[in-house]
Amino acid sequence: MSFLSAIILLGVLIFVHEFGHFLFAKKLKVRVLKFSLGFGPKLIGRKFGETEYLISSIPLGGYVKMLGEEPGETLKEEDKPFAYNYQPVWKRFLIVASGPIFNLIFAAVLFFFVFLSGVPMPEPYIGTIVNNSPADKAGLSTGDKVIEINNIPVMSWYEINESVSKSKGNALAFKIEREGKIIELNVTPVKETEKNIFGEKIDVFEIGTSPLLYSYIGEVVSDSPAKKAGIEKGDRVIRIQDTDIKTWQEMTSIIHQNPGKPLRFKIKRGERILDIIVSPETKTITEPTGKRKDIGLIGIKPLANEVEKKFGLIDSLYLGFKRTWDICVLTLVVIVKLFQRIIPADTLGGPIMILQMAGEQASMGAMSFFSFMAVISINLGVLNLLPIPILDGGHLMFLTIEGIRRKPLSEKVIIICQKIGVALLITLMIFVLYNDVIRVVVPWVKKLFSI
Repeated sequence: MSFLSAIILLGVLIFVHEFGHFLFAKKLKVRVLKFSLGFGPKLIGRKFGETEYLISSIPLGGYVKMLGEEPGETLKEEDKPFAYNYQPVWKRFLIVASGPIFNLIFAAVLFFFVFLSGVPMPEPYIGTIVNNSPADKAGLSTGDKVIEINNIPVMSWYEINESVSKSKGNALAFKIEREGKIIELNVTPVKETEKNIFGEKIDVFEIGTSPLLYSYIGEVVSDSPAKKAGIEKGDRVIRIQDTDIKTWQEMTSIIHQNPGKPLRFKIKRGERILDIIVSPETKTITEPTGKRKDIGLIGIKPLANEVEKKFGLIDSLYLGFKRTWDICVLTLVVIVKLFQRIIPADTLGGPIMILQMAGEQASMGAMSFFSFMAVISINLGVLNLLPIPILDGGHLMFLTIEGIRRKPLSEKVIIICQKIGVALLITLMIFVLYNDVIRVVVPWVKKLFSI
């Protein structure tokens, strides 16, 4: 399943990328000699018109070969108007840029259909409440179900977030259901400054609460402290040490604060109450500020308390492009933080990691798989636009220099730059494959042979 999912994912994304180059070359009257999915020896192929369409043996990329693309290629005079190297800079720029741009557009289209078909959102139940927050002062309680805000029906946590963020600090009329009774409360959001996922300071309106997530175990990671201690899917944690537990956030807060320390869990499993000792393993994380700290983890995931939220055509289109833009920016931020050593380099993954994750996402349903495909498509598009020789971004850099100088760089300079680019890419591929082996293959081998 994982292998087939990965082949489908990579095949589609490579096709989209190369089709961008192909389509613009055709539209701009440049002769395309070959359109190949994959590199290396030809597996199957057929020629239609002036173009040979191929599937090649190495499925880690593809290429579009155009007439006159190779330096020093000998051409007949009548063929030169259709040759790539004889086109003006702006045409060549569009042909090169179209590949990664198609990847970004394709991601936005995928997200559009994901939002249109429906995405899981937390149900509108009030979870943890911050002391002295607007929610606390207004009298909201954990477990309250929000029915309306300002007489507008609330179906998921999304509507609560939207109402609070658009309030501009004005009081909101909450209608809630509590133990079968309907209660009306006024909640006044306050403006706070916080950092977004890109590390930028932004002003947001908050009421000091989060979605309700009960302490039911939805999934237990294999070989984790929870699995070894005997915790099972469907268990509900009702106490840790001497603290009663009602929400997932209360539970994870205690676990995170006690790395390496044995904790006494009281578990409800069906009608039985069990006492289980679990020692959270220590995990070092890097915060957006660059500060590293140790937290405890036991390898559990929550049982989702969600409802499917569907969006209209216009909202889906907007959210699709917004999500694509946000992930583009986030990808660039991650690259910068990798060079700053804020994000560890061993977090990078390669084809083995993609294969594993593709299978996991496919098993969670079509929408999860399409969302994952969109994220990988964005990464492919953004990384290809980086000004590294041999990548599309490197070619765009050469074309920009040519446009400014009114003449191309010398063939010798371009070849030297491309050799450097190839060396960088090979080094990166070896590094991510090493990470994949350490992260995925080694634990699997140890488990297989019980090392």
